[in-house]
Amino acid sequence: MADFPAIPDTSALRDAGNPYWVDVRTAGDFLGLPDKTVLHAGPPIEYGRMCDGHRRGVANACLLEGWAKTPEEAVRLLESGAVAIQSACDWPTDGSGYGIITRSVPMLVVEDRDWNFRAGLFPAEGRFGGGFCGWGVYSPEIAANLAWMRDSLFPPIAAILRDEGGFPMRDLFAEARRMGDELHSSQKAIDALFTRAVVPWALRCPNAGDLLSYFAETNRFTHNFGQAACRALLLGMEKAGRRGFLTAAGGNGVEYGVKFAGSPEWHVAPAPMIEGPYLVPNARRENQLPWLGDSSVTECRGWGGQIRPVNQDHGVPGHGPVINGGMMDRNGGWMGAGSTRMPEACFA
Repeated sequence: MADFPAIPDTSALRDAGNPYWVDVRTAGDFLGLPDKTVLHAGPPIEYGRMCDGHRRGVANACLLEGWAKTPEEAVRLLESGAVAIQSACDWPTDGSGYGIITRSVPMLVVEDRDWNFRAGLFPAEGRFGGGFCGWGVYSPEIAANLAWMRDSLFPPIAAILRDEGGFPMRDLFAEARRMGDELHSSQKAIDALFTRAVVPWALRCPNAGDLLSYFAETNRFTHNFGQAACRALLLGMEKAGRRGFLTAAGGNGVEYGVKFAGSPEWHVAPAPMIEGPYLVPNARRENQLPWLGDSSVTECRGWGGQIRPVNQDHGVPGHGPVINGGMMDRNGGWMGAGSTRMPEACFA
């Protein structure tokens, strides 16, 4: 039998790494994402097996990129196979929420200086919440906002990031944990700490007012930076030859899957339901999708449900580690937040 290394205690990874926000680039530029390719959350799944929300999200991607002019035309493209559909976690990114990524989407680029690896994630979409990327929703206003973020909001500060060698985030994440954040569902402290620290950087930009408004008014915008930081750490460790830990974990609304360092293979099981309070008016249980999203990459490095005391009931049989996550509506959007456990079958 092969002598596999022991899976490390995730507590050792909680403060590991040295993440810097270093750039903002499009997914086409940073990932090398080809035309007519859509990334999504969770393990790979073909269009015909996707949940309703993901089908709508990838169809909306065709509208955003101009590959189709109507939803019906988008569906025909997807059913014909003319548009490639791939898992976000098979790239140096991940799919927060619905996780819809196409080549024109802006990406927050984070470099882990301890492990010499860069990963990226799309930003929170300001007043539109999860918007296109996180919620799979499309409208002309959402498309225009995403284009404005890509072409106007972020380029000035991205130029300063490149000139200065990046914006350090390690101490901010560590301080937020000491203040009570678990850096997955609970992020009040890190939002405030990040906003205060980025003010001098924003004030050097000609659009300082827009930048400061974005950081001050966008709820949980640091969630996206944190996920990119987690992926940069985990993929950097994998590239350096470390083994025995998860590099990805997430669901597509049908299956939940995990990936282990050193292997491209996904290990899947039926996606679990998240249990928690509905925080949106008129939210209904029958509209809630099983786990959808890759944000449990935070638990892969010991954040989230792994440090939230209220979730430390390890007496539940047949399941893996505690994970926190957003509850997604099959009609698009977010319903609330709660917890569940990684399916044990993924590890069998």
